[in-house]
Amino acid sequence: EEIERETAYPDGKVEQVLKNGCHLVFFPNGTWKKVGSDGKTVTITFFNGDVKQVMPDQTVIYYYADAKTTHTTYSDGLEVLQFSNGQIEKHYPDGKKEITFPDQTIKNLFMDGQEESILPDGTIVRVQ
Repeated sequence: EEIERETAYPDGKVEQVLKNGCHLVFFPNGTWKKVGSDGKTVTITFFNGDVKQVMPDQTVIYYYADAKTTHTTYSDGLEVLQFSNGQIEKHYPDGKKEITFPDQTIKNLFMDGQEESILPDGTIVRVQ
């Protein structure tokens, strides 16, 4: 993208405004931030490889590079974790958790301590 203007700050930070309206901020430690032309989409790429995205609807997507794990937090409070082995966990605002394992077993954990597992063959196991 073409740079419209660039500002260097005494603390080592450099800000670029691109002709398309995006803002880029580069920090001395290697972290950098991009603010989209809409002013609402923000992506921060950290020096360690982690990436945090904030979407216009306030959904936050955080990728942990070392663990190869993505943690998405939606504006309604739902949190979804996606692990590199294929496991997916959903943490609902009411405290319920749903875990989908790589073998497609689904385990539901309820606030009252009950557990329900749905096995790939359709078998349902409930623990009270």
